[in-house]
Amino acid sequence: MTQSIQAKTLTLGDVKTKFNFQLAEDEQFFREWIDDLPEVTEEEKRYLDKVNVGYINSAEYPMIEDTVKAE
Repeated sequence: MTQSIQAKTLTLGDVKTKFNFQLAEDEQFFREWIDDLPEVTEEEKRYLDKVNVGYINSAEYPMIEDTVKAE
């Protein structure tokens, strides 16, 4: 029998653990997402790197909602 899990009770860390998700850093992974796209500027790359680090940190170290609102 399949067990249902409500999404609102999961953190990114829970999903990673329960479903064995792993970060894929291979540039050839999902090639169709990056083919034929416009060139990204150095400034945009720096911004995207910050977003990436923030996402990875939030997956590893989730914060409570009030902490996020305070920032």
